[in-house]
Amino acid sequence: MSAGSLIAINVLLLYTVLGPMVLLGIYTLFDFLGEQPAGAFGQDDSGSNDPSLWTQIDLNRLFD
Repeated sequence: MSAGSLIAINVLLLYTVLGPMVLLGIYTLFDFLGEQPAGAFGQDDSGSNDPSLWTQIDLNRLFD
């Protein structure tokens, strides 16, 4: 085999082995950056912001 084909095979092997590791690292980074702060888990104000949980009184207040 020539030197060029050996280099091409080695590059393909490197991409095959290291590619999933790099993608896993990027996924882990985005997962880490998307986490909520530790204090945010105790707060539950989703009812006031979520229209599907509004009561009839809330709807009347909005449309009047």
